[in-house]
Amino acid sequence: MNIKNTTLGFVGKAKDLAYLGSYVTITDNKSVLVENCRQICECSDIMAKVGAGDYIVEVWGNDLKMSDYTQDSVVIEGVIDSVKLISKSFRERREGR
Repeated sequence: MNIKNTTLGFVGKAKDLAYLGSYVTITDNKSVLVENCRQICECSDIMAKVGAGDYIVEVWGNDLKMSDYTQDSVVIEGVIDSVKLISKSFRERREGR
């Protein structure tokens, strides 16, 4: 059996210690809880977009609204059709930033 020894760089360790990971909890097709939310990018009745950690979270549906916005989380409620995670670093590379 070969066990690979992995090491995390400083950034990886700092993220683990600071709990910078994001959590997305989907409840049926009625609500999405995004934890470690740092930015509300856009919100309409069909699409909500928030920045969370290293990702942009896009929620598509009908009659969407944000509620329970606290210091680091937000609840998006309505009829949820889809949830999409977009890597910020991938997006920046694709756009040539």
